[in-house]
Amino acid sequence: MADLRTQYLGLELKNPIIVSSCDLTSSVDNIVKAEEAGAAAVVLKSIFEEQFLLEGGIDSAERIIFPEARDYLQSRGLLSYAPGEMLRVIENAKKRVSIPVIASLNCQTAGLWPELARQLASSGADAIELNIYTLPVDLETSSQVIEKRMEDIVSASRQAVDIPVAVKLPFQITALPHLVYRLQQAGAKGVVLFNWFLESEVNLSRRQVHYFRGHGQLSQVLRWVGLLAKRVKCDLAASGGVTTPEAAIKLILVGAKAIQVCRLVYERGFLGLRSLVDGVDRWLTSQGYTRLAEAEGELSWKELSLSYTDPQAASGYFRVQYMKAYAGAAEKKKKRDNEEES
Repeated sequence: MADLRTQYLGLELKNPIIVSSCDLTSSVDNIVKAEEAGAAAVVLKSIFEEQFLLEGGIDSAERIIFPEARDYLQSRGLLSYAPGEMLRVIENAKKRVSIPVIASLNCQTAGLWPELARQLASSGADAIELNIYTLPVDLETSSQVIEKRMEDIVSASRQAVDIPVAVKLPFQITALPHLVYRLQQAGAKGVVLFNWFLESEVNLSRRQVHYFRGHGQLSQVLRWVGLLAKRVKCDLAASGGVTTPEAAIKLILVGAKAIQVCRLVYERGFLGLRSLVDGVDRWLTSQGYTRLAEAEGELSWKELSLSYTDPQAASGYFRVQYMKAYAGAAEKKKKRDNEEES
């Protein structure tokens, strides 16, 4: 049996498996079930700014809650999971479990991030995951402006609390390594790759646009965790549809310090977590590893670049290598054709 302990956000985890933010992490009973099934930590269901404002009666000229937002919160049952209830979940969960409880927060108003983060910290959360995202639809707002806002949010939130702060990022970012570096400089202790949103679709018969739940793309997570691992000083958590021990092992090898899972629990219940943890343990043991730390980042781009003299060792991370492979195949075919003609 291998030692699966790891460090994430400065927190000691018994293994790298974390239940990510979802409906299933909104109750104390489910948090207890997650721990019993082998989870090393849980990220609570996200609380949104609108929920704080509505619960506090802030619905005036000072802060307008659009009717559409209120209707959405009500239709999705989010108002029942109000901030006060979530704070009680944190307080009660800390009495019943020994694993870290990480709160999740999303705001639209810049000044509210540190205040709401402070409330979460005061309730006993071990860390806070900042779910920073606003759909960029403004024609006059550049990516630099959006990323600077993210940096400012992290800085303000970090200064407001004395617990670790992580950021959950979308994968549609032009210069992801640079942004992660800046967020690290602003005080982020960790970055979660990635946040997968609802997808849009068109119903032709009704001529309506609707949404459906999106799924993570493991290949995207593998690539970017591998490219960033050991190059930035913040921890990297992987989030992208992990449902098998093999997928978890791949992410550990490219450098993930923690692996957030959600779909697995929906499909197989919390007991699915045990098979994931046991599967990782069996693979490590079969390969001769005694500790998880020995495998962490072994196949990251930086580690491969340092360990191997062959420049092709890390070629799987780069799209340009497809062109090289294609060119190489074309060259071989040309040579073969020439030989046949002669």
